[in-house]
Amino acid sequence: MKLGLESGQLKFLSKDDVEKIHQTSLRILEEIGIKSSSKIILDFFKKEGAETDEKTGLIKIPENLVKDSLKKAPSKVVIYGYNPKNAIVLENKRIYFGFGGTPTPYILDHVTGEIRRPTKEDVIKATRLGEYLSEMDFIMTIAGAFDVPYELEYIHEWEVLLTYTTKPIVYSAPGLFNANKVIEMGRVIKGDRLEKEPVFGVYVEMPSPLMFHMTNENIFSLAKNNIPIVVGQMPQLGATAPITYAGAVALSNAENLAALTLAELIKPGAPFVLGAYVTPLDMRTGRCAYGAPEFAMGNIANAALAEFYNLPTFGWGGCSDSKLPDAQAGAEVMMNSLVAALSGICLIHDCGYLAGGSIGSLEMAVISNEVVGMVKRIVRGIDVNEETLAFDVIRDVGPGGHFLSHKHTLKHLPSLYVSRLFSRESEVKWMKMGRKDVRTKAREEVNKILSQPVTIDKSLSEEIKKIVRKAEEEVLKKR
Repeated sequence: MKLGLESGQLKFLSKDDVEKIHQTSLRILEEIGIKSSSKIILDFFKKEGAETDEKTGLIKIPENLVKDSLKKAPSKVVIYGYNPKNAIVLENKRIYFGFGGTPTPYILDHVTGEIRRPTKEDVIKATRLGEYLSEMDFIMTIAGAFDVPYELEYIHEWEVLLTYTTKPIVYSAPGLFNANKVIEMGRVIKGDRLEKEPVFGVYVEMPSPLMFHMTNENIFSLAKNNIPIVVGQMPQLGATAPITYAGAVALSNAENLAALTLAELIKPGAPFVLGAYVTPLDMRTGRCAYGAPEFAMGNIANAALAEFYNLPTFGWGGCSDSKLPDAQAGAEVMMNSLVAALSGICLIHDCGYLAGGSIGSLEMAVISNEVVGMVKRIVRGIDVNEETLAFDVIRDVGPGGHFLSHKHTLKHLPSLYVSRLFSRESEVKWMKMGRKDVRTKAREEVNKILSQPVTIDKSLSEEIKKIVRKAEEEVLKKR
């Protein structure tokens, strides 16, 4: 089991600020309400005492239901993965980094340099890369399987994820059909222990502002089976949320509380991970700006709310608006990753994302892995004790001496971060080594990793494939 570094040093909301946001979120749910296109969700809330309107689909959730649900949600969530040694414990602002998010519509081909539609093979390559990269603690994906029937895309992507990585997984399974099939796949790996040792968490997102969709019916299956529900709301400033940051956060938080209330009413103690963040809309382009400072700031607000509720969090880090692994990408990835880590976000995803989440890049994933290593070193901080203050060592060396040959230096040398990708050699040596830029080195690393032999559990793989084939039969019959 892997215990992530504890963080949370970066804050800019006071307790009073957070309380005001919380109270506004409660008022939004009770006085304005949330609209549902799902009759299942509407009827369930009606049965639990919420005010509902069958004609409009509006649900007004009373404050007492929300507060009771918050008391039931666990403060600690564990996602185990195939190998329990890789299990991650989400609590106390422990930080973990991972790949991508939802399937990207494009991938930057690391061989040709072209931007194209990804295939299932790209999902395999991305998953294998994530399994290998040392700083990636959990796996989403940075490619979509767009060469399979669209109704079965998530099923095929889950097949890959559950076959090619031993790390914890967080990924989308919208709707009851996908959720049930994924849970069935999980039982292939864990059997009856799945509820106690979930291999994965499932990403859930509701339409903003203030909507439940039929795809959110997956919350019923996830809660009943004790699968961690990982929410990632993305209302956009000035578009699907107020342009003022506090108002947007209150709206996003209300959406999270609505999902949490639903989950805890279905099954008290259902594991829930808060993702109450917001995204800026660039009014010039009409695109969500992943590289904007306001995007990074959402992690700080999200972490403050999670601390208030004593819940684990879901946020982002390794993402950029750039279309290539260039200087812009490096700057934006470092900003997002460092802010997320210092805020104390538990699940920090999006490593390997370019173009605001539209393009996946294996090269960028390798670069992000290096950035994350640096960020983790910063978060680890400085130990201050008798050994590290080194008074006796300073006395041994004395004025005018040097510490290069002292045993204290050798003992503590591993505490310094050594870059595995970024250039630190002299300019003369760099020129002799071929003048390689970081993208070239990242591409070489991708090729090296993908040339390694593939190790998978063939018996489990075949059982999962049977579930995929059965899903195909069920879907294609309905066509």
